[in-house]
Amino acid sequence: MSGILSSLTGVLSSLGGKIQGVIDRLFPPEKRAEWISRLQAFAVSNPKLAGFLLTNIALTGLPLLTFLVFTLTVFVFSLAVALLVGLLAALLFTAFMVGLALLLVLPTVFLTTMGATFLFLWGLGGYYILMWFNEGSTGQAPEGDAIGDKLNSLAGGRLGFLTEGGRKKERGELLEVGSAGEVGENAEREAQRGVDGVKQRAGKGASANGDAKGADAKGDKRGDTE
Repeated sequence: MSGILSSLTGVLSSLGGKIQGVIDRLFPPEKRAEWISRLQAFAVSNPKLAGFLLTNIALTGLPLLTFLVFTLTVFVFSLAVALLVGLLAALLFTAFMVGLALLLVLPTVFLTTMGATFLFLWGLGGYYILMWFNEGSTGQAPEGDAIGDKLNSLAGGRLGFLTEGGRKKERGELLEVGSAGEVGENAEREAQRGVDGVKQRAGKGASANGDAKGADAKGDKRGDTE
């Protein structure tokens, strides 16, 4: 029994210390002392009014304090219930909208998967047809004559990694997928292709400008001759 009382006393003292700390932070002791001195001076100068106010505070203070605590409790409880109800409503609305979206997404995914499978099978069949058109089904077409090389040239060299990778695989020189050597080699090759493409476009633009200037010069000479 004594242990329970001592523990209860410790809890109450700790709670009182925390409350006192909060009061000290909100109302410093200097301010409280100043207010108490002003109240004492007011009580001395106006004893009747001070007695009337003290009586009212003593009798109505507890009901007013209870009312304030009740109001705060109802507000906190209402806020918590509103948050829970709002969260539940948000979850239900989300589940409903996701269900509606799934009615559209699942058939779409099914159709796109079937389309991707069809395109893959079509490409696989086209691959074997291209192999047959290269040099039959037994030999390998020379470099530059294969249909893959022609497609690579039409694509501006962007499919070179496929054609060169296939030839390396045939020769047994293909590096492991994702190895540093292959990544570096592909990066250098792509960079060189980009530089070559820029140079080719710049050369074509310069030649076109030169042709245009030559045509203008010829037109000027003809005009002067006339």
